Amino acid sequence: HNLPINPTPSTLALYIAYTSTLHASGPKYLTGVRHFLKPHFPDFDINRQHPTVQAAIRGTKKVRADPVTRKLPLRTSHLASFLSTARTTRSYDDLLFITIVSCCFYGCHRSGELIVSNDKRLRDVRKIVKCSTLTFKDGRAQYRLPYHKADPFYKGSDVAFINQDVADPVALLKEYTAQRDGIHNAHPHLFVREDGSPPTRAWFDSKFFALVDRLHYSGHSLRAGGVTFYAGLGLPEDII
Repeated sequence: HNLPINPTPSTLALYIAYTSTLHASGPKYLTGVRHFLKPHFPDFDINRQHPTVQAAIRGTKKVRADPVTRKLPLRTSHLASFLSTARTTRSYDDLLFITIVSCCFYGCHRSGELIVSNDKRLRDVRKIVKCSTLTFKDGRAQYRLPYHKADPFYKGSDVAFINQDVADPVALLKEYTAQRDGIHNAHPHLFVREDGSPPTRAWFDSKFFALVDRLHYSGHSLRAGGVTFYAGLGLPEDII
């Protein structure tokens, strides 16, 4: 292209713009090529951080970005359906499931915070809610979430619930723990299946997608549903 080999901001920006028409890896190549060019061009790092180059990289991400797809938020009518199933079957695991769903919805949990990975190698007992942290006081229920995605230092967060009209998390936690203690009284984890195993992603999905469409909903729909629910009540964003 008759351009000088010196990696000036203009040359680097043009390189990024050109590669963006072919693939999305151009910005990553700059990191690799730095190893070879830095000894010969000491200003390479400065030029790479130039506003023109950074603007080209941002443009590349927009040009090559995948379309955003979002699942629908769960609604209280879905919670009512899950609760109806548990009442009909009178199954311990169905009661556990609606309790987890209710806590995820009203606590704005990521579903992965209350269930475990299918892969045993990825499980970490430090992230599991302990039964000993569950308390009931003044009509509220509360437990300690020992770790979450925004808590890299394992400080933990206290998750509190108040009474709700649909699939009340306080009442469900009381009902569930009464049955749980009768079967697994010495088990340290709060959420445990009837056979003593932890609720896994596969187990959760099998019950979740039995009632909702996999095409339009996902596990994240619980968290999104809770946020939408609170927004509908008029709570400001900073409180949510």
